Amino acid sequence: MAQLIVGLDIGTSAVRAAELDVGPSQPVLHTYGQVGLPPGAVVDGEVRDGGAVSEALRRLWGNGQFSSKRVVVGIAGLRAITREIDIPHVPDNEVEMAVRYQSEEVIPFPPDQTILSSQVLSDYTDAEGQQMRRVLVAAAHSDLVGSVIGAVESAGLTVDQVDLDSSALVRAVSAQSVAGQTEAIVSIGAGLTIIVIHQDGRPQFVRTVGTGGNATTAAISSALDMPLSDAEILKRRLGEGTPQVQSALRPAEASINEVVGEIRNSLQYFASLPGRSPVARVLMTGGGSYLFGLLPALESQVRIPVQMVSPLSRLDMSKVPLSSEQAAQVAGVLTTPIGLALPETNPAVKKFNLLPPEVAKRARIGRIQQRTIAAAAAVVVLLALYGGYQMFRAHQAQNDVNALNGQISTLQSEIPRYSVVTAANDAYNQGVQRRTTVLKAAVDWPLAFTGMVNATPGGATPIAVTSFDGSTNATTAASTPSSATQGPQAASIGTVKLNLMGPGPGLASPRAWTIAMSIPGGLFGNPVIPSSTTNTNGSVSFPSTVSILPKASLLNNKGLQ
Repeated sequence: MAQLIVGLDIGTSAVRAAELDVGPSQPVLHTYGQVGLPPGAVVDGEVRDGGAVSEALRRLWGNGQFSSKRVVVGIAGLRAITREIDIPHVPDNEVEMAVRYQSEEVIPFPPDQTILSSQVLSDYTDAEGQQMRRVLVAAAHSDLVGSVIGAVESAGLTVDQVDLDSSALVRAVSAQSVAGQTEAIVSIGAGLTIIVIHQDGRPQFVRTVGTGGNATTAAISSALDMPLSDAEILKRRLGEGTPQVQSALRPAEASINEVVGEIRNSLQYFASLPGRSPVARVLMTGGGSYLFGLLPALESQVRIPVQMVSPLSRLDMSKVPLSSEQAAQVAGVLTTPIGLALPETNPAVKKFNLLPPEVAKRARIGRIQQRTIAAAAAVVVLLALYGGYQMFRAHQAQNDVNALNGQISTLQSEIPRYSVVTAANDAYNQGVQRRTTVLKAAVDWPLAFTGMVNATPGGATPIAVTSFDGSTNATTAASTPSSATQGPQAASIGTVKLNLMGPGPGLASPRAWTIAMSIPGGLFGNPVIPSSTTNTNGSVSFPSTVSILPKASLLNNKGLQ
């Protein structure tokens, strides 16, 4: 069964998305796309012009072949960071609380404006014999996360998860790493450069530098006094021998050397940390990594191997066959969205999720409502089929009555004797009684379903039907009188068994269902709920058996009178 996930990267110069089927052992790339952004729409990872970003996203989904509007979105910038902290050993379900308490010492944002997520890196015993846990903490300022989510939701998309671009980079290319080897992944974008040092897919150091390919464009524009658009074209031609391109080489080199210096300084700082293994090589990705002269300049500074890396090498590309030239053009810019869609390589490690609680709750309620609508549609089809079958039986009984009437007429005209007339009359009465018995015992399922839909709680306490099983108690309904002393169960003509799900906590949803099904004088009665289960997402699942009362029989259907 396909597990389609859409990763969405909102960069400085463009929005990019990739849809992957992560169910197979080798993930399958189904589709991808990108749409450019005007300058200033996104600055340092924060959305400054939400309207422009939303419009670009609408165009991206309008032009693409994405099967879902639910996305995993990435964030980056100076207000999205990671930190390693050590906490006393606590159970897994208490790690988040312990991290929030201790992270105030290392996270530079106000606690009430900080969104946190964490991953347990390892358990160990310190020098004093105390059990400890080393935790990698992702933290983002709520303004940064809010600006991204607001633009995405305004485009009609739903955010299922908010992850760090740095973690996405590791997932996208770490499969090409050597086991046990410490490597640096460097992604150079238009406005940001992200440096991630990892070992076996676990980040050990993350740094975001507020410069990228746009800085080189700006340097050429300033030095040659030309528009940025012309400077961008000239930047892409660096390495050609024409005089104009040669004149742009010197300012470009100065800008490139600045980026190289930031990368070198980051590697040197990591090497100075205690207990760290030396970085064995640098893997380059991102649109800015193709800058002319960047790789040899970096390799000469860091003195370790530097090479380009493609996230496409670990994917099944049969759905979107690309030539080697086309793959080389899109590989750098798709690294982040591909990594956002991919799961963690270690199933025991959960992905970061910086989705605000209120957004997660809104999305959860939306999913429940969607499932409710789908279940209701399925119930409509089942009830329509079952109701049609019961109507067919009722019409058969009516046809029998009509046939008996015809026989009576024939007997009365051909044998005008009292005994024959009496016999025909008795046959007629038997037919009428048979019709009445069938109608009394048959449930008017369309009426019953309409009544159940109208009575099912909605609004603040939406209840979803996850399974439905209806049956007719033909024997009971035909033989038991409708007496107040008998009770609703004894007078029932049918039974509906359902499995339901609604929002928690506790018995709020079961109580709301019981009240709705117990309205005096209604179509239903005697709702029985033997048990309830609280799900991991906070919703409550419970079975219920409901009696269908004679008021819902076909005998009361005026169309059959």
